[in-house]
Amino acid sequence: MDSFSARADQLSDTLRQMEQNAGDDQLFALGYIIPQLTLVAEYVEPEDDFDVCFTRWLHQVFDDDQMAEEDRQQILELWQQAITLADQ
Repeated sequence: MDSFSARADQLSDTLRQMEQNAGDDQLFALGYIIPQLTLVAEYVEPEDDFDVCFTRWLHQVFDDDQMAEEDRQQILELWQQAITLADQ
């Protein structure tokens, strides 16, 4: 398995663990991020840095979905938290 897919799997596992302990106010954001990881891992040409690629992807889908700024911020905060937890 290449490092791009391995990182996607690692972050997916981390986000699913976060989801198990999440408050109701975090479930929407986590439910949004987790399926996006699968899409990026399957459909995006692998790059050197999965985290950067996925962050760029998130901003694109936020615009496509015309997501509210508050939801964008919550999702990005949880995404950064997942990166930190996955790297520990």
